[in-house]
Amino acid sequence: MSAVLIAAQVLAGLVTFVCLHELGHVLMARRYGDRSARFTLLGRRNGAWIVATTHTTLADTDSWPGVKVALAGPLFTRLLAEGLGLMLVLGLTPAVARPFVLTVFLLSRTDFWLYTLRDFAAGYLARRSLPGRDIADAVRGGAALVGRSQGQLFALLLGVSTLDLIVGWPRLAATLTGGSL
Repeated sequence: MSAVLIAAQVLAGLVTFVCLHELGHVLMARRYGDRSARFTLLGRRNGAWIVATTHTTLADTDSWPGVKVALAGPLFTRLLAEGLGLMLVLGLTPAVARPFVLTVFLLSRTDFWLYTLRDFAAGYLARRSLPGRDIADAVRGGAALVGRSQGQLFALLLGVSTLDLIVGWPRLAATLTGGSL
């Protein structure tokens, strides 16, 4: 397979992953009644370019539906990773499409952990306001709803996402090497 074909598949996998992540937010928003929920892959807002953002009336995380919409993107891709990993391990992916599927799988498998780590470091430790950041929004809203500190919720999410990543390493390695579960 040529390097150009592999690069094209990796790029297509990245775009597909971003669309699936945003689709998770849209599906959750629609589950809670926002029929106008949609996402934009690339556009302009207030004179600035935006890449991959969801438009929903439930973006405010002062309610449980808003918190769930914020978490839905990373959790949807995490669930998707299980199906893609199984397809890769069982050899259900044609060799010509493997770079594409592998790209979507790797991004989906690490999405929840990477978002949690990024939002914790930038939003909590560095005390930077991160509106529109999935995990930071969910933690901010969830902390107010359950009466806990944001630090406690970030610690919980970091623990869960890190444990998920550690427990999943054997499956991840098997997927990458074509081994068995």
